[in-house]
Amino acid sequence: MINLETRVGEIAKNHFQTVKVFDDYQIDFCCGGKQSLGEICDTKSLDSTEVIQKLEDVIKQPTSSPDFDAMSLEDLIQYIKDKHHAFVRENIPLLTKLLDKIEEVHGGRHPEIAEVNAHFKESAGQLTMHMQKEEIILFPLVERLNQLKNDNKTITIASNQSVTHPIEAMIQEHENEGARFEEISRLTQVYSIPDDACNTFRAAYETLHAFEKDLHRHIHLENNILFPKAALLEQEVVKKN
Repeated sequence: MINLETRVGEIAKNHFQTVKVFDDYQIDFCCGGKQSLGEICDTKSLDSTEVIQKLEDVIKQPTSSPDFDAMSLEDLIQYIKDKHHAFVRENIPLLTKLLDKIEEVHGGRHPEIAEVNAHFKESAGQLTMHMQKEEIILFPLVERLNQLKNDNKTITIASNQSVTHPIEAMIQEHENEGARFEEISRLTQVYSIPDDACNTFRAAYETLHAFEKDLHRHIHLENNILFPKAALLEQEVVKKN
C-alpha cells in the first residue's frame, strides 16, 4: 500500500489519519510533502519498515477524518477558513498572554523562553497578514476560476495575473513559518515541560504544540490539495496572453 517512493504529502492527502504518525516521528508532511518516505527516513535515521507498518496500521483503523481530496474547492476553502484560520486567530491572543507571563516569571531560569516568545510573536504577525492575503486575494480568485468552470466559460488573462503567482508567494510564506516553528520545537526540546514548570508554563507549551500541529495540517491542505487543484483548474478555464 505504501512504499519508500511514496511522497509523504500524497500519503497524508489520501489518508489524513496518517498525520498523527507523522507527528510522532516529526516528519514534515506539509512543506516537505514532496519528499519521498524513503528520503525522509534516511535523513532522520528512522526505521522505514517500522514507519510504514505504523502508517498502514492507522490506515486500517476506522476514521472520522473528512475526505479533503474529494471536497469541492469552495468547501475546502470554507473549511480552511472556519477550522484553521479561526484557530490561528483565536489562539494568538491566548499564546501571547501565556508566553509573556512565563517569560516574566521563568525567563531567568529558562532563557530559551525569550527566544520562543520572540519567534512566536513574529509568526503571529506574519500568519495574520498571510491569512488576510489568502482571504482577500487568493481564495476569491480560486472561487472565480471554479465558477467559470461550472459555467463552462473561459477567460483570457496576462501571464502575470496567473493564480500561480500568489500560490508561489503563499508556499514561500508557509515554508518560512514551518522553519520558524521547527526552531521553536528545537528550543523547547519538542515542547518538553520542565520539572519546575507551573500550570501556566504547561499550558503555554501544550497550546504552542497544538498550534504547531494545527499549522502543519493547515499548510498540508493548501500545499498538497488546494493549490495543485487551483493550478490545474486555471489551465482548464484560462487562456494567457
